[in-house]
Parts: sequence; C-alpha cells; structure tokens
Amino acid sequence: MPFLIIAGVALWFLFGDPPKTVANMFWSDDVAPWETVDAFYYPDRSDLSIYQSQRGLPSVQRCRDWVYRAAAINGDVALSRGDYECGVEVVGTFGSISVYRITTR
Repeated sequence: MPFLIIAGVALWFLFGDPPKTVANMFWSDDVAPWETVDAFYYPDRSDLSIYQSQRGLPSVQRCRDWVYRAAAINGDVALSRGDYECGVEVVGTFGSISVYRITTR
C-alpha cells in the first residue's frame, strides 16, 4: 500500500502540476502564497491593444492599487474611460499571449 501512494505521488509530480492543483483546491479565487499577480491597465476600454502592465505583484489588492495609480496619472481617477484586469500566476504561454490560472478585477 505505501508503494502505491508513493507511486501515485511520483506520477502526480511527473505528469501533473502540483502547485496549480493545490492552488485551485485551496485558493480557487485568490492568490496562493507562492503565486504572483500581473496588472494590466487599458487607458481606453474600447481599444485593448494599448495597455500598461506591472508584473510580479504579491496580491490582487496591490494590482488594483497599481491600476488606480496608473489611471490617476492618465487623468482617469474614477476609471471611467479605462479598464483593467489582474492575472494570477501564468500557467502557459502561446507566443506573446499569457494564460493565467485566474483573471480577476
């Protein structure tokens, strides 16, 4: 029996993604302690090809704080013209596109 458990855990580490699985189990809608957050601020919500970003933030709240500072610098204190998103932990990339475990506001 102990061999089966050890083999199962070894296969999970070999073929699975233990950090992502644990993060999804315990932090399904928040940042796990080992994860980082990337902030994206779009000055014009109708043109998402123009954006500013800050990577490696420790929390979603820090992402929001950074976005509102960026919006204030751009003269949009209430964030009425712009938009934003916070990406929690990159889980894959396809060329220049990053896929995040969670994307939130």
